[in-house]
Amino acid sequence: MVALVGLIVTLILGYGITRLSFATGTDSYLNADDEAYKASIDYQDRFGGEANLTVITMDEGHTVTELLTNEKNRAAIEKASAELRKVPGIRGVVDPIVALQLSHNLITICVADRLAPDPDASPGAPAPSCDGDPASPSIANALNSVAATSLARAIESSEGEDHALREEDNAITSGKVLSIPPTDWVIGNPAWTEFLLFDNQGEVRLAQRPVFPDSTHAMILARFDGNMKVDPATEATNKAYDIIEGLELENAEIRTTGAPKLLVEINDYLRGGMLQLGGIALAIMVLILLLLFDVRWRLLPLAVILVGVIWAFGTAGFLGIPLTLVTVAGLPVMLGIGIDYAIQMHARVEEEAVIGRSGHPIQETARNLGPALLVVTFDAVFAFVALQWAKVPMLRDFGLLLAIGVAVICIASIIVPLATLGIREYRRPTPKGEYREGWLGRLVEKLGGLPAVSAIPLAIASIAIFFGGIVVEEKLHIQTDPVKWVNPESEVIRNLQYAEKEVGGSSELGVFIESDDVFTQPVVDHVDEFATRYLAEHPKDLVVASSIVTIIGDLLAVPGTERVHPEAELVKLGWEVAPCDIKSSVVSTTAEDPACPQNEPAPSTSAADQAFNIAFLTGPGSLEQRKVIVEDIRTNQDPETGDDKPPAGTTVTPSGLVVVGVGLLDNLEKNRILLTYLSIAFVGIFLAIRMKSIVRSLLSLVPVLIAVGVSSLVAYWLDLELSPMTAVGGPLVVAACTEFTSLILLRFVEERGRGLDPKEAVDVTGARTGRAFIVSALTAIAGVAVISFSSMPLLRDFGRVVGMNVAVALLSALVVLPPMLVWADKWGLVSKGMIKPQEPMIPVEPDGKAHG
Repeated sequence: MVALVGLIVTLILGYGITRLSFATGTDSYLNADDEAYKASIDYQDRFGGEANLTVITMDEGHTVTELLTNEKNRAAIEKASAELRKVPGIRGVVDPIVALQLSHNLITICVADRLAPDPDASPGAPAPSCDGDPASPSIANALNSVAATSLARAIESSEGEDHALREEDNAITSGKVLSIPPTDWVIGNPAWTEFLLFDNQGEVRLAQRPVFPDSTHAMILARFDGNMKVDPATEATNKAYDIIEGLELENAEIRTTGAPKLLVEINDYLRGGMLQLGGIALAIMVLILLLLFDVRWRLLPLAVILVGVIWAFGTAGFLGIPLTLVTVAGLPVMLGIGIDYAIQMHARVEEEAVIGRSGHPIQETARNLGPALLVVTFDAVFAFVALQWAKVPMLRDFGLLLAIGVAVICIASIIVPLATLGIREYRRPTPKGEYREGWLGRLVEKLGGLPAVSAIPLAIASIAIFFGGIVVEEKLHIQTDPVKWVNPESEVIRNLQYAEKEVGGSSELGVFIESDDVFTQPVVDHVDEFATRYLAEHPKDLVVASSIVTIIGDLLAVPGTERVHPEAELVKLGWEVAPCDIKSSVVSTTAEDPACPQNEPAPSTSAADQAFNIAFLTGPGSLEQRKVIVEDIRTNQDPETGDDKPPAGTTVTPSGLVVVGVGLLDNLEKNRILLTYLSIAFVGIFLAIRMKSIVRSLLSLVPVLIAVGVSSLVAYWLDLELSPMTAVGGPLVVAACTEFTSLILLRFVEERGRGLDPKEAVDVTGARTGRAFIVSALTAIAGVAVISFSSMPLLRDFGRVVGMNVAVALLSALVVLPPMLVWADKWGLVSKGMIKPQEPMIPVEPDGKAHG
């Protein structure tokens, strides 16, 4: 009957596993009330999400003009881009053809009929007009284009040497245009393509550099819809990646990377990596149990923990707890910590059955060990509850997963072993008188054999180590380069590094400027000044800026002259004639765009009717470096207090994945250290209440203090860069260690109740529980340390550091706690008030036979 009920419960909770969801979105890293989160949602609603970045590198001796003049290359790019635009979730595609089409439109499309009347024009002078169709190629239309009008006005407003240089440059430009018949003004025509791409100095035009960094490189940016769910985003990214994989160009190499592909790789790892790590942990635990757990049915704890894990993750599925980059560590951790309960229960049943203290070993075990297991379970739960004070949502989810998981596993570890072993003992009772302490029991007894007088020096040393760790904690370095969090051998990371090497960057920092009317001269001037200033001040971090304002402004750039801000009217006209893929990525408006019906307007809930977007291509660097720029933007562009505040009614907000990363870093740093101290405090308060003694509580925590201090000191002395995930390491160490210290203390009290003096009670505790403690300790360490086998450095480094911490804590528990218990109980500080009437202890002689 018990087996049937267990099977039904397992099947029901097992179904809950199918309800688990994977989360890698912004809401895993930032809180809904964080300004960075709100900005990210708003930004993506307006301009879309991240972009896949395809880098095209020309072979030696070839230039990017061949991407357009070579018919096969141009046709291949057009086909790939058309396929990309059909992928659900792709917002727009900017390729070399689209980029040149913008320049072509700015130079050839007449906008005379859309210009405001010139107030300085002579009375009666004929107004500029278009030659028939404004988009038809002709000299007359080109003279009234956005580019020609902008250049003419820039020359007119300049003086002195600037004026002369601009006139000279304009004369060269005009000569080039006039030398090409209007019928040849076609992208793909060699002369026209060269003219669109290169300036009068033979360099790639500034306005083209967001897509053509130099003469041998070009890029394709496939931008995704904003705020997409995980599964649609993954599907869209993989389809886009496959399309580019099929793109073949003559005399060119193609590599694709970008944040969307990186997030897909993380998501894929979440789905497979957890099971892989769990499998490795199980294999190691099988070896430990087979080699060291010398009892009948020695693999039973493994079966128990598997049932417990199914219950735990099924419960998480029903409760809607998502799996994130951090919770991937949940399975091996729960296996390592949770199996301790099953091992302790199994070992105690074996002990009671052999010694024969009671005619009912199952009931005796439940009576003596059951309450102790509940105590250590609450130890772990309270340790993990501390993670609810984390500023990062995925850390809170991880804490909730572990708190619920450990509680559920404890229930399974009490019910399943007692039921299973109860059936075994009923059918084939364990022969009495054959209980052996074994070499593990003797080892634990020796480890705890320090004299009681060492308690005071050990206590002083523990406090010194703990406070030493506190002193150096703030000086520890956290790895803040996201690229170094992921498997460096993965294709996406190799391609990221390739993009950084070839074109200078691989990610974007978005800045959006909101106003009810962005096409006003003060706003345009501010945007142009802002982009120019930050590119000049951060040349290594900000490679190039892409916006409609900077594109029009870059058209006016002439070497040796001061930069001229573009006119707001011409910026607006430039946006109006831009290809739809570019329009949606540079300007957002709540109004419909008749020319591009596929471009969705900004949500009506937006803070302003319109917004400019500046997309900075960012060079390689850590989040710490990005944080400097982001904070500088926020400070200087503050509408109230900024040194470079925007015009009235205008806001400047940094956003994009870089800002999300900076926000994540801020949240991690805010209370990373506090989480460890909170978990110690919560467990300490619980133990003080449950054990009715502050002293007993402190004794249980001494090994934890040692481990926490040693961890910080070792990291400081070795100058280690810690994984950001070490934020959850402290609570894990507290949970794992207090399990053992509480069990040791409670078993010590139990043996004292049988009339043994403190030293004898400690020796018996070590001898009779040594096997279970050593096996449990090794499985707990394995459960955490197995994370070091992860292919992701973010998890691997976490597994190594926390595995070391758990090992130090458990060794401290076995070495430091026993003499302190003996010393404290001589003063009546441990067992007094907790001893209950017990049957006398049945001694075990060296021959292993019980007598009495």
